[in-house]
Amino acid sequence: METDKSSNHAKITGDFAEHLIMYWLSKYGFECVHVTHTGIDLIATRKSTGQRLGISVKSRSRETGQTDYALTIRNPADEHKKVDAACAYFACEPYFAIVIDQANSIRAYLTSKENIISKFGVSHASTQNWNYKKLEADDQTVMFSLDYGKQRWFQ
Repeated sequence: METDKSSNHAKITGDFAEHLIMYWLSKYGFECVHVTHTGIDLIATRKSTGQRLGISVKSRSRETGQTDYALTIRNPADEHKKVDAACAYFACEPYFAIVIDQANSIRAYLTSKENIISKFGVSHASTQNWNYKKLEADDQTVMFSLDYGKQRWFQ
């Protein structure tokens, strides 16, 4: 069932994903702040260790029935440079969060930029696909899912 999404749905999806990652990190002992800086969206500091993460959040809202497990990243080499520059400014470790709403589940993955590179490399092409299913069995990736079932909505 294809839906007629809002003209602003991509922006809403991105904002939701950023706040969902902040919520989850906050729940598990991180102090978090939302930033509007080229390269990263969040800064999160683990209170117990002082570890500071600079996080770039990537999100997608998939149509019902769409089973594509790739996240297309535009200008990936440039993306990595922007994350590195922002993390240098704020003394953070570079991380990526991926949030996907697909097939009655919202899945979130959080892993270091180093781990992203080990899984997918860094392409110098104009786009690169990250198959985020590779992260599910990875012990260097933190993940969670929110599953939703029956829904009653406007007719």
